[in-house]
Amino acid sequence: MLPSTAAPAPEEGSVLVRVTARDRGWARRLPTVPEAAELTVTVGHPELLPVDVDDLLAGGYRIAGVAAAHRPVGRNVDVLVPLGLRERHEDWFRDLLAGAERVFDLRLGPVQRVLAAEIQLHLRALATG
Repeated sequence: MLPSTAAPAPEEGSVLVRVTARDRGWARRLPTVPEAAELTVTVGHPELLPVDVDDLLAGGYRIAGVAAAHRPVGRNVDVLVPLGLRERHEDWFRDLLAGAERVFDLRLGPVQRVLAAEIQLHLRALATG
C-alpha cells in the first residue's frame, strides 16, 4: 500500500484569528495561552519583526511564518486556535477576540483555498514543534 499523500489538515474546529498588530510590541499584547499550550502565529508584514522572543515565548506563541514584503497580508498576525482550547478557556478566547479583525473558520472551503499556504505554515510548524 502506498503512503498517503494527503496534506495534513488542521484539527477539526480550528480557526485562524487575525489580530491587529500596529507595531513590534504585538507579542506582549496577546493574551497568555492557557494550559502552557503553544500556539503558532503567522506575521502579516516583515516590518512587524523582530519581536522580543521572551514576550513571544512567555505568552505561549511561536512564529510559523512571515508574509513577504512584496506581498504583505497587512499589519496583523494570525493565530491558529484549536477548538478544544477555545471551548475550555472561553474567557481567554474572548480576550484574544477583543483585538481581532476577523476569525476564519477553517472548515469552510473558500477559507481553505484562499489561506492554504498560510495554513500549511502553521501545520508544518506544529509538526516540527
